Amino acid sequence: MKHKKVVSVVALLGGCAAYWYVSSEPAPTLAQVDTSVQAAIATAPSKVVKPMAPKQVTIKETLPESMSERFSLLAQAYAKELSLPAYSLPIGVDDVHILNPNRYVSQPVLLEGGASASIIMPQYRFSFPQPVTIMLEVNGLTATEVSASIYSEMDVGAERLAEGDMALDGDGKWTVRLDATPQWDGPMAVNVTFSAKGKKQTLTTGIEYSYPAATVTGVGAVHAEGHDMVIPVKLEVEKAGYYRLRANLYAANQQPVALLTQSEKLSEGSAEITLKAYKGVLPDQDGEFTLGSFVLERRPAVPGELTRYGSSNEPSYNLGEFAVQQLSDEPWQPDEQEMQRLEFLQKMANE
Repeated sequence: MKHKKVVSVVALLGGCAAYWYVSSEPAPTLAQVDTSVQAAIATAPSKVVKPMAPKQVTIKETLPESMSERFSLLAQAYAKELSLPAYSLPIGVDDVHILNPNRYVSQPVLLEGGASASIIMPQYRFSFPQPVTIMLEVNGLTATEVSASIYSEMDVGAERLAEGDMALDGDGKWTVRLDATPQWDGPMAVNVTFSAKGKKQTLTTGIEYSYPAATVTGVGAVHAEGHDMVIPVKLEVEKAGYYRLRANLYAANQQPVALLTQSEKLSEGSAEITLKAYKGVLPDQDGEFTLGSFVLERRPAVPGELTRYGSSNEPSYNLGEFAVQQLSDEPWQPDEQEMQRLEFLQKMANE
């Protein structure tokens, strides 16, 4: 946004008058000044003239109203976010992407004549030696010669890693199971090819495949620590590095309670990451809890390095009964850096 500024002050007639020009445009040249002003300058005495002290001009920079409103909304959202610790956020039954973080979302592809076809996968991320089951659903066409193949996206132009003919199952879907080999590592492209009405069609999707960098092997004894329910998660680490573990906490009847997150630098071998659930997100009554829906990531140590994923020996672990009432009512307090960020957003919203 342009701001006006003082660009020229010319003392006239021995300090008895002053010419001010305030604009966002470049200062005018002498030739552009009014002729009467030029004449006054020409006839002024030749003695040294002490100019008047320049008038103080204060310019306050302001944000456009829309920008202030945006900062205000950001400040409100961040303040709400700071009301709970980031390591323990409440979730509900509508948070499908959190409850099933490894869900594969099928995208139907429209074909001629209103027909459609879609690839269906049981999950998006796989760990060696899991086989990959690929399904094809075709509506409005009769498909023949259906096959599937897998390629590495890291090695463009490489030969296919696996392929197989797909068979029609009892649910009307074409299905094939491809077994993994040691070469399966990193992002993969899945191609499904079929013929219909004399034309060959190919659909492509992507999945992630890797050796597990670490494995969740169990949980330790759950205990109370201040206002937090503390859950030690045991791991076996294959590759040292900086890890982030996310898991969902469930109450009785698999009622979603909270998404728990923690990051740690781990060495190879047996290790532990401690998850914490803040009292403010837990049910009011005591009860049994389970922990599941694990996402274990080994973060890249250098630019260009791939994120590696871990796995869990079990999809969930029973934590037993926990007395929520034993936790303290002490409110959670954001740290100094978080408060400084909030103050900055509030200041920008009020400019």
